[in-house]
Amino acid sequence: MQDKTQGTEIFACWARIMNRMARSESIPREFGTGDLLFPSEIHTLCAIGTVQKINITTLAVRLGITKGAVSRLAKKLVAKGLIEKYRQSGNEKEILVRLTPRGQKAYHAHEKYHKTAFARVIREVKGMDSDQTAFLLRFLKLVEDTTEQCIQEKGSPVH
Repeated sequence: MQDKTQGTEIFACWARIMNRMARSESIPREFGTGDLLFPSEIHTLCAIGTVQKINITTLAVRLGITKGAVSRLAKKLVAKGLIEKYRQSGNEKEILVRLTPRGQKAYHAHEKYHKTAFARVIREVKGMDSDQTAFLLRFLKLVEDTTEQCIQEKGSPVH
């Protein structure tokens, strides 16, 4: 049986991580384009960069935020020349987004930054066996689902 304080310790650590992540969201960084990009902006670029064709609805689901929030982010990123909106021939209704060359530059710089910044975490995960990895994924999914449930209870839909 686990010590009762371990659960408290895990929750306290998770709360510190969430607070640091919230603080991190307010600090912009430069990713090779001369633009200061907030984490929400660069992560939007990364979500777009990993998919060939993506619309606002799919992007919202992928990022776990509302379509309205994605639309506002897209407008900012278009204004900065990092993404462009387009329509696929044969489908004039659906608006898709893609990275511009400047957006691709920021996306690749962010990928490089992540490899360096999270090298220790990546090494640790690579050293895990499949049971450890499965447990970690179950735990993170539980935290994600619990956080989503709290958001829903407060009346703020994700999609």
